[in-house]
Amino acid sequence: MRCLIVDDEPLAHKVIRNYCEDLPYMEIVGSAHSAIEAMSFLNGQAVDLLFLDINMPKIQGLDFLKTLTNPPMVIVTTAYQEFALESYEQRVIDYLLKPFSLERFLKAVNRANDQKSLMDRQSKPVIQTVGTPTSQPETLFIKGDRKVHQIRVDEILYMESYGSYVKVHLANEMIITLERLTNYESKLAEQGFIRIHKSYLVPVSKIEVIEGNEMVVGGQRLPIGAVYRHNVNDLFK
Repeated sequence: MRCLIVDDEPLAHKVIRNYCEDLPYMEIVGSAHSAIEAMSFLNGQAVDLLFLDINMPKIQGLDFLKTLTNPPMVIVTTAYQEFALESYEQRVIDYLLKPFSLERFLKAVNRANDQKSLMDRQSKPVIQTVGTPTSQPETLFIKGDRKVHQIRVDEILYMESYGSYVKVHLANEMIITLERLTNYESKLAEQGFIRIHKSYLVPVSKIEVIEGNEMVVGGQRLPIGAVYRHNVNDLFK
């Protein structure tokens, strides 16, 4: 992944570079100490991932992110935890609170790497045989980010409970909506969704691997709750 560090603190640049040195899939292609510098860099070349600070001079990190029409993946790196919800509404991959450990950093970049691999697979062209009938996919209206989104049900990777909110994870974005997961559980049961945990609702068609008390869905490893284990066991009948 081609990465750009956007942070006004030199120490933050050093920490991230040091963490990335031993990761063969990470390439730091640039450093910016302000949003203006980052904008200039992005106008010249594309990157896959931004390490983005929030509190910066002139333009705050999240305000800068809103100006990008086609933003890359973003991992927020900040000392302020109060911007977490707003960051996730901007569909960031992860939110790292400074100072963060190497273990926590690896978790975030592995999530970004899995997301990139999934996007790369889904960007490959699909060849359709001439004369093959097609049907209109089911859609769902979801309120989030002060908008109403119409999404295809077959594009949902999984849904995650987040307090009083639900994160709807799609291939290349995430929508946060003020809703309860139980409401979607009843709406989507007929579309092949099952509850695997108090915090997760997944489409059976997106399950890649089931291993012990975990499963891989959309490139992410999700826990299987004991209360919902019977839903998973029913798949084998």
